[in-house]
Amino acid sequence: MSNKNIHYRLPLKLITSYTWAGLTKPAKAILPIIGVHIDLKSKACWPKVETIAELAGYTKLKSIRLGMSDLIKNKVVIRKKEGRHYVYSLTDLSFCERGRSYFPIYKEAMIISRKWASLTSSEKSLYPVFGNKSKILDPEIEDTEIHAVGHIDKINKYTKWAGISRRGWNTACAGLEHKDLVIFYEEENSCRYEVYVPQYLE
Repeated sequence: MSNKNIHYRLPLKLITSYTWAGLTKPAKAILPIIGVHIDLKSKACWPKVETIAELAGYTKLKSIRLGMSDLIKNKVVIRKKEGRHYVYSLTDLSFCERGRSYFPIYKEAMIISRKWASLTSSEKSLYPVFGNKSKILDPEIEDTEIHAVGHIDKINKYTKWAGISRRGWNTACAGLEHKDLVIFYEEENSCRYEVYVPQYLE
């Protein structure tokens, strides 16, 4: 697999179990970083805490350590000490088996490019929810750059899945649209949204 195709499959079950909603802000920022670094053969990775912090958009290593502790406490990530280094792996809750629903976060286009780091905490919380709760195989988006399409009938469903407030919802939606990751269209009884997934470095 070429580097440009490496991605983390953030599972739908992480959203629908409300585990994602209950994670702290640093924990949500860290998980995709761990995910894109996982070696699929060993199912483990060993990035430095400084690397995780930079790619997650944090300057304080203390925040990263607290976020990692939250991921471990919630059985999302497993951490082991091997020699002088920590080795990380995903649990059944955060690892997506073949055939299960997930939202892809690409290593180069989203993580290495610092797009993920540039998102606010509420945007990081909501973006994977939009991606996981939308429809991929929609005839209207065939042969387009749109990844998936969804319809919002009740905002409180999304705020609960994301673990954000109504105020956080408003700012996150505005931010994601400004950053060309989610586009919204008002309809008669709902709101249609289109999710974009960066796959290539611009």
